[in-house]
Amino acid sequence: MVQKQGKENAFTRRGCKNTKSRKAIISLLEKAETPLSAEEIFLQLKEAGVSANLSTVYRNLELMESLGLAGKMVMNDGKARFEITGEGHKHHLICTSCHKMIAIDFCPMESLQKDVIDKTNFDITGHKLELYGVCPECRKTE
Repeated sequence: MVQKQGKENAFTRRGCKNTKSRKAIISLLEKAETPLSAEEIFLQLKEAGVSANLSTVYRNLELMESLGLAGKMVMNDGKARFEITGEGHKHHLICTSCHKMIAIDFCPMESLQKDVIDKTNFDITGHKLELYGVCPECRKTE
């Protein structure tokens, strides 16, 4: 994963200020085990004593996404969640009941991607995989 200092410097390299709230959002996303919504980030910033309103969080997340520092995924509940980007890419299992997300630590798309390239001569520059279902905890309660 790209080091925190590299992420923070990405702001200044592109002519943007490296504000306290941006540093705090980067830190939260790096520590998060699952992608976070803007509301979750806002509440965690508030708990940490970082002064930022919800619209500031949204603007900073949009900026981070445009700079390639954060990735955005819109869930089937309509909520956008964000995660820090790093080297490589991530795939997720997503529970349709509790919306828990589990990162898949390998790429199940590699062989499919190779087959698609071989058959279509398409220059694939990336992909994203989200598998939806019901997690073991939610299955127990059904």
